Amino acid sequence: LASAFAAQRDFILLASHAKKPAAADLPELLKPTQTHLEAVIKLREGARSSPLFNHLSIVSEGIPALGWVAVEPTPVPYIGEMKDAAQFYSNRVIKEYKDKDKTHVEYAQTFVALLTELQAYVKKYHTTGIAWNLRGGDAKALASSTRAPPPPPPPTAAQLEQFGGGASAKPAAGAALSNVFSALNQGSNVTAVGLRKVDKSEMTHKNPELRAAGVVPSAPAKPSELAPKAPPKLALEGNKWVVENYVNWPEPLVIENPELRHTVYIFICQNSTIQVKGKVNAVTWVDGCKKSGLLLDSVVSTVDIVNCKSVQVQITGKAPTVALDKTDGCQVYLSKLSVEIGAQVEILTAMSSECNVLVEGEGEDGGFIERPVPEQIKNTVRAGKMTSVIVEHKG
Repeated sequence: LASAFAAQRDFILLASHAKKPAAADLPELLKPTQTHLEAVIKLREGARSSPLFNHLSIVSEGIPALGWVAVEPTPVPYIGEMKDAAQFYSNRVIKEYKDKDKTHVEYAQTFVALLTELQAYVKKYHTTGIAWNLRGGDAKALASSTRAPPPPPPPTAAQLEQFGGGASAKPAAGAALSNVFSALNQGSNVTAVGLRKVDKSEMTHKNPELRAAGVVPSAPAKPSELAPKAPPKLALEGNKWVVENYVNWPEPLVIENPELRHTVYIFICQNSTIQVKGKVNAVTWVDGCKKSGLLLDSVVSTVDIVNCKSVQVQITGKAPTVALDKTDGCQVYLSKLSVEIGAQVEILTAMSSECNVLVEGEGEDGGFIERPVPEQIKNTVRAGKMTSVIVEHKG
């Protein structure tokens, strides 16, 4: 855990001295942090029989919050989601030990407080994403010159069993965790694995009776959670490329040299990146896709994004139409070719929110400029006819 926060601090310090790197270089820069996150999760999965399993789950479910550095433009809500997941197991520990050993209660409360402080820190200094130095050096070069040695291995399950019942050493966690963020302040987006979605009925801030009780009851697993998952598939079926059931996939999923008559269908892909190298007829990105990216060359007809959440699509060539339906948190990146003289892109939206279109070449130094997609429409009925206009907010 300490190594993960140390790696995060190194990354933030790097950002304060470097320009924002290319998207292809970011995974390598985040690899030290990712390695520590995976070690924490692996430790928990290997100790399911340990009496400290709930304790380990608090950290395992909450530690992916460190992935906020790869989340744009809303890292603060992302941390909140991880904190809610950790709170579920924290409440279990508090319920079990509140009348036995206050040390365990303090441990559970302290880690949640740590994530609360992390959330406050990011909100204050990195509101829309990690703050890079516009006049800094090359991030990849600076990182290679300051790479830290690997951390020591995590404790084994046997060691956890040995210390499971002890309460002799009281953790001085409060001061230590506070020092973490003091150190972060001295500096100038998987992806989470095994996360449990906290139901609204289990959120203490929405249920006063749970706050009074101090404990959130364990919810039974939903049928969909119990059903076996289909294996990942990337295949050409007739004229349709099918990409489905890829979750937390470490490498980009690449479709090489498609034909103009081919279509691409993407389904249930989470924390993964899909790349289509070549011009295709159409692309459909539907149900269950979250926190994923799609890189396209050119599309003849339409890019459809339906019922997705926190996704990004970049079109390096041309696409006449992008349609967003029942989608929350979508970033659409358009190339210069898409908006050059004589070209245009139609953006169709329905029941969608937090969507932005970023156009290349219109921002500072030829970069991208963000244009929000309107969400609020004012409808006026006058003399039997209805007119609709976009509501503009000023100030």
